Amino acid sequence: MLLNTLFLLGFIAAFIVYFATPNRTPFFIICGVSIVIKLIEYGIRFFG
Repeated sequence: MLLNTLFLLGFIAAFIVYFATPNRTPFFIICGVSIVIKLIEYGIRFFG
């Protein structure tokens, strides 16, 4: 539940950053962290 909430907050932050800044580097960093969080959640559900 916590990891899913963190993923959704990361998605919202990435969405805002994508349209707010012309530089795409922060967007890619936030997206990458969000995807890693989602993969960790998936791993816990699959193997746990």
